[in-house]
Amino acid sequence: MKSKTLLTLAICAVAASLFSGCSTQKTRTGRNNSFLGGLVTYDTGSYRSVSANTIDVDATQFLGRVNPSGDKLSLGWGALTLHDY
Repeated sequence: MKSKTLLTLAICAVAASLFSGCSTQKTRTGRNNSFLGGLVTYDTGSYRSVSANTIDVDATQFLGRVNPSGDKLSLGWGALTLHDY
């Protein structure tokens, strides 16, 4: 009985995360796109500083870009952040 309840809860949690859809918000500095309940977040034109609670990866060091775009990709609710500024 307990395993059926746990299985049902697990299926509901997976279904809720997969079918949560995406959210797009137009902000003052650009667009904020959020997928899978915030698991993946993509900001365009966002030159905001990255929080101290994240693993920060600066794409300009790897790509050598002269004109940064200000885009930021956050994975795992902000655990890993890749930015281009």
